[in-house]
Amino acid sequence: MLAYTLTPAQLSGVACVVCHGEEGAMIPVGVVDGGQVFAHRSCVEEDATPARVLVVGDTSTPDALADLTAFACDVADRLRFPALVAVGRDYRPEDYEAVVLADGWATLFESAALGCEALLADICTLWTSDVYEYPVDTTCGHCYEVDPEAAPIYLDGMWTTSVCPPCASVAADMTSGHLVAV
Repeated sequence: MLAYTLTPAQLSGVACVVCHGEEGAMIPVGVVDGGQVFAHRSCVEEDATPARVLVVGDTSTPDALADLTAFACDVADRLRFPALVAVGRDYRPEDYEAVVLADGWATLFESAALGCEALLADICTLWTSDVYEYPVDTTCGHCYEVDPEAAPIYLDGMWTTSVCPPCASVAADMTSGHLVAV
């Protein structure tokens, strides 16, 4: 990072060196001209593949899929990882931070096979009851501020971590409003 490309606020550690924003929690990302500079975690980790949780359960009917999708929202909210519902067999449990086996996971061959793979693999596998032992997350996963209204949003086919209403609005703007808040 070259000092002449940064603003005075960025050089003093007040503003993010990526987005220039001054709001929200930031992490140290380097030293420029003897001073430490900072960035929002979401700005520097944006290109990295995020850790996700795979939710495996009964998807045999539209109602069962809706119930599993609602449960995946609870998973994202409590485990603080984006949660993806497994529909079909085209998933590798090893590619996820953890696999949650929802009630009814052994109902279909596809979900039973994924569940058994997860149980046999060297990865974190949780049961439905395990998820509810974690508290509801009230910290925004984008700006890292505590907000009692923070909740996961359904974005790009999966539930995000909890997001406060202002950050949810930004996400809706960035995705043309294809967003479901809980």
